[in-house]
Amino acid sequence: MTQQLSFSETPIERKKTEIAKTTLPNEEVVVLDKKQEAIIKFSSQLEKYEKKVLPELLKEHNISPAKFITTVINEVKKNPKLLEAFMINPSSMFASILAGAEIGLMPSELTGHFFLIPRKMKQSDGSYKSAVCPLIGYKGLVQILLRGGDIVSLHTEVVYEGDEFKATFGLEPNIVHIPNFAAPRLAANITHVYAVSKHKSGEYQFAVMSRKQIEAVRDISPYPNSLYFNDTMGINRWMERKVALTQLSKMISKDFYSQKAISIDAISEGGGYLELDSDGGVDVIKGVKTKKSMLDFN
Repeated sequence: MTQQLSFSETPIERKKTEIAKTTLPNEEVVVLDKKQEAIIKFSSQLEKYEKKVLPELLKEHNISPAKFITTVINEVKKNPKLLEAFMINPSSMFASILAGAEIGLMPSELTGHFFLIPRKMKQSDGSYKSAVCPLIGYKGLVQILLRGGDIVSLHTEVVYEGDEFKATFGLEPNIVHIPNFAAPRLAANITHVYAVSKHKSGEYQFAVMSRKQIEAVRDISPYPNSLYFNDTMGINRWMERKVALTQLSKMISKDFYSQKAISIDAISEGGGYLELDSDGGVDVIKGVKTKKSMLDFN
């Protein structure tokens, strides 16, 4: 049984009183603002995981708990909405953090591997509940699939109008893609995205997604993502590439952590989130049912 961690034992009130009593030479009282209070509270509660929970989760991935915690705190500090979601629903914050630790991905916008996303989650009664959701980035998905050991390389490509493109299935599957760089490489002109894996055996596998299929995956989530087909914010086409890579991942062998990561990402993309159960373990909160689960998409 996972050790239960109480969220009511934080020394935030004692710390707040200590700082409030501190005086400057001109006798001005230093008072914590809400952001400082939230950061102190979050840091204090996160430290409870440093000695007993995080080392156990991170040892498989050779990640230092101290480094992991520092990265998490830095990410939370710079996102006021994330701090707000933590104050309202700390359980979802720590469940998401533990999920990231288990699969060996640190939340960081700089690396693009793993993200903590604050959301207003719609409940079955029509109300909304603040929560922190774990989301795996394209680069994180590549990393965990390569860690499995069977895959030598992974790559994805975007096909635009004007490209020569042919995907052949059957007994001799193959892809022919000759880009036309003279034609506009704009989001409006995307026709397909595909992902290819090369295995130790020398075998190749690939998945091709049409624009309509990508749009269908995008529309599954009840939370709009402006990075799809965006020439300004999504110029690298990470979201479109991730859809093809996720589809490919269903056809290739995966280790435990890859399976776990893809499952966690599907939960988040499908409108669910994670919370801690009464024993401090991670529990799945499905939230409002969506039209179709990403796990079932073909």
